[in-house]
Amino acid sequence: MLSLINCYVTHFGGGSMTKVDNPEKGICSDEDRARMVVRIAEVAQAHCIICVTESGAFARHLLGFTSQYRIIAATATPETCDSLAEAGLVTIRLPLHAIDKHRQIRHVLSVALKSNNVSAGELVVCAVGQDVYPGEANLVVVTEVEPDLEELVITDLVKLTDGIRPKALDCAVTIACKIGRAARRGKRIGAIFMLGDSIEVLKGSRQLIPNPFKGHEYADRTIMNLEIHDAIVELAKLDGAFVIRGDGFVQTAGVFLSAFEVDVELPAGLGTRHAAAAAVTARSAATGVVVSATDGNVRVFSAGRMVLRMDPDIAHGPIRMGE
Repeated sequence: MLSLINCYVTHFGGGSMTKVDNPEKGICSDEDRARMVVRIAEVAQAHCIICVTESGAFARHLLGFTSQYRIIAATATPETCDSLAEAGLVTIRLPLHAIDKHRQIRHVLSVALKSNNVSAGELVVCAVGQDVYPGEANLVVVTEVEPDLEELVITDLVKLTDGIRPKALDCAVTIACKIGRAARRGKRIGAIFMLGDSIEVLKGSRQLIPNPFKGHEYADRTIMNLEIHDAIVELAKLDGAFVIRGDGFVQTAGVFLSAFEVDVELPAGLGTRHAAAAAVTARSAATGVVVSATDGNVRVFSAGRMVLRMDPDIAHGPIRMGE
């Protein structure tokens, strides 16, 4: 049974890890995976099973195979969350979707602990459905829930390059979520915040409008100052990107980013704003925070690929920033 997936048995926080590979990974159905996950829970004598899913099919199969364990469905998709709750499943709406499935499990456990769906010390089987990361191997983790997972910081999910302060990323994400909520109310505005390595970011780029931050005092040019956040939201209505130093100082706004010829990994359906941010992070050490004018979601890019997706309408609860 274990040969059906890549199975990781681990304790987060420095414990050992055992990996079982299968050369024919990905050939089993949701029903096969659900049956196997229940079997793992039985062997491990787990307290509950957490299923990470997008469509909800995997969670429904799990519910059909066992009444012995608490089944918790975790999803970043609002429609799936609503339908699974209506079906009688305990559901967790995830505010973040990490592109790395291993970090996503850390996030899932953190949210479950903070929402009192699991308790510290419980043994949990956490399974990531194939629909969450299409084309990748499946993942099951058996772990004891540790109290410090409640204090998970966002930099555990996004690995920042040198020179970018975690607090600066926190503020950029906070502003981006404000813009995302405005976009969902019909404002149709988006934004790009390029954070860190600003000299390299500006190479080949051009100013579309006069720099609105030029000549202002330092306090009025740092995103650490909460009082200027609303002004930045208003400036996002203009064309161009915000270029911000790693310490949060806004170098300029209204910038057309030069992408050059670089290879990037861009999920289907994302437009030129996301492509530009991905390309700049591929040629520099910057991190890009992008707000979609279409769906309002906030996406974070690093090293040419999307590493995090955030729903601006969901409070990030247990995810807080370290200093």
